[in-house]
Amino acid sequence: MTLYETLAQRVIDDIRQQRLPAGTRLPALRVMARQNKVSMTTATRTYDYLQQTGWIYALPQSGYYVASQTGDDHFPVPETLPMESRDPKRFAPGNGYNPHSNHFNPLGTSMLAPELQPGEALQRTIRRVARRSHPGLLRYPELQGELSLRTALARHFREDHFAFAPSELVITNGCLEAVRLALECVTTEGDTVAVCSPCFSGLLDLLATLSRKIIEIPVTHDGIHLPMLEACMAGGEITAALLSTTHINPLGTTLPVAQKQALAELAARYQIPIIEDDIYLELGHQQCHTLPAKYWDRQGYMLWCGSMSKTLAPGLRLGWCLPGRYQQAYLDRHGLTSLGVNTLTQACVGELIATGEYRAHLHKIRLRLQHQIHQYRQFLRQHLPAHANVSAPEGGLVLWVQIAGLDAVALEQTARQQHIDVRSGACFSTHPVYHDCLRINCGWPLQAEQETDSACWQLAELCRLVSRQLSAATPKVPI
Repeated sequence: MTLYETLAQRVIDDIRQQRLPAGTRLPALRVMARQNKVSMTTATRTYDYLQQTGWIYALPQSGYYVASQTGDDHFPVPETLPMESRDPKRFAPGNGYNPHSNHFNPLGTSMLAPELQPGEALQRTIRRVARRSHPGLLRYPELQGELSLRTALARHFREDHFAFAPSELVITNGCLEAVRLALECVTTEGDTVAVCSPCFSGLLDLLATLSRKIIEIPVTHDGIHLPMLEACMAGGEITAALLSTTHINPLGTTLPVAQKQALAELAARYQIPIIEDDIYLELGHQQCHTLPAKYWDRQGYMLWCGSMSKTLAPGLRLGWCLPGRYQQAYLDRHGLTSLGVNTLTQACVGELIATGEYRAHLHKIRLRLQHQIHQYRQFLRQHLPAHANVSAPEGGLVLWVQIAGLDAVALEQTARQQHIDVRSGACFSTHPVYHDCLRINCGWPLQAEQETDSACWQLAELCRLVSRQLSAATPKVPI
């Protein structure tokens, strides 16, 4: 091994032996070089290697920290869900957003805190684009999306080894609209669509609104139940599938590469379209980038949908779709329901990508999210009962928590009375199998603030409510 690999292996051994627990701050580069009597170049290569392999991470202007190597807790696998078509209007509660909240509280909606969004970079970009504005910005937008933005997005994803032509992409008003258009292209009212279970509540609400039925395909931390999905396809039980594949909300699971390949193969074999909701693709906490299932699609049966709502700013309402063989139908539907997307917004986002500021923001926010996820997990482990299970996602914004004996729906209602917004497991399925689960957003910094709208105060209060409910449910032993 080279010298830097030898030094890196020493650190890895210390992490494995718990001599360096997760969250431990490592020596600064100069200190590390001086302690080991090596050059700064060797010290830098050592830390770079440790970052690339996922053992440590860096926080700008703070230092290097040991990454969490703890795997997921042992989540109980729900009993196999029945392969039956269900109407989400009858079963799924409409809890996509908290109608009683005057604003988005830290723990409820999956999103970055405003202070983590690149506000200054966006303002600079908007001013630059506005200064050189031309009449094109004031005309109706191109239905497919501005060529400058489609080109910028194509170049951006090509850097991560996912290549497509700008002519294949359609720009939409956010990811949910991209998914809606895809559903309207490949299904009609009354059709049955396969979805992940648990499934993002907003997708269940959308399917209910469109009068589509669903069959839930179980997803665990090991991946999706492919045999059940194939059985649905082979038996003609479904018309299409709507699946998330990377850092899936709410579990945080990413499907293995082999399963992503299998999805593309199944779609082509049975000629059944799969809509891939991939909004969290770019929020992996490690330096290596994962690829969408669409990457392996050679027949065009996969419709890949994405957005910058989670990575950049939700208020931009900017998304996209690679509709594959359904592109013309997709554009026709887009034209019926919209006249395109705000041209100024498209121009600004295209500029942000072209200047490299968007990629710089992504690099920064991935590291920050890894640190925050670790903080939230540590906090929950300290303040929840010992038997609580807390997910350990490698990307995304949320944690999935399971506590045996918890009535998560009742907890959700109690928390809302104290203006704490949290999602119970019941929001994510039409089956009563996640009644003891919660989803918690980790997009807000966990700072020790006493204000009741701070993430730290709300998380502490939520843990107290959990303990109070469990204590009240424990039978009292007579003396």
